[in-house]
Amino acid sequence: MRKAAIPNAPLLLLLHGYGSNEADLFSFTAYIPDSFHVVSLQAPLKMTEESYAWFPIHFADSMERWTSPEEVGKATKYVKDFLVFYASKHAFDTKRIYLMGFSQGAMLSYNVGLSTNNTKGIAALSGYIDPKVVEVTNKSIASIYVSHGTADMVVPFTWAEQSVEVLKKYGFSPEFHSYSQGHGINQDNLTTIIQWLQAQL
Repeated sequence: MRKAAIPNAPLLLLLHGYGSNEADLFSFTAYIPDSFHVVSLQAPLKMTEESYAWFPIHFADSMERWTSPEEVGKATKYVKDFLVFYASKHAFDTKRIYLMGFSQGAMLSYNVGLSTNNTKGIAALSGYIDPKVVEVTNKSIASIYVSHGTADMVVPFTWAEQSVEVLKKYGFSPEFHSYSQGHGINQDNLTTIIQWLQAQL
């Protein structure tokens, strides 16, 4: 957790990717404007001593990946419950919540943000929207940032493009950035993320 330099600050909740932990995205905190109250949440499913997941990834006999809507639903509820709990313990502007997630954390950021009315912004990094599990009831999101590597071999770039089209169908105007990179965040990508965050203040 990093407290903001101003009172009643917006909250930025960081959600790491599959097989990572809370320290991953929190390493960006030095670059994040100090007008944000920043907290990084660790996923509940322990894989190894230092790696965690929000929900399992299953593989069919053909090695095709799939996720369970019920398991994704549990992870979504886990984050929503955390936000309620955290608001009862810490002072921030509960009507201005921003979610930033990488990979599986980006998928979860979509799920939570698009169905939680006090979410004002989503930054989805190298993730996607799964139409089978997302529920869009929050139309008050002011800004959505999407970034993806064109050479991503984990979450295909086309999935990000499809997610942007889904967002547009719901009336959103996502800010879409593509980079010549794989499944990660390079310096140029980080720069535009920080610029997006600054623009929210």
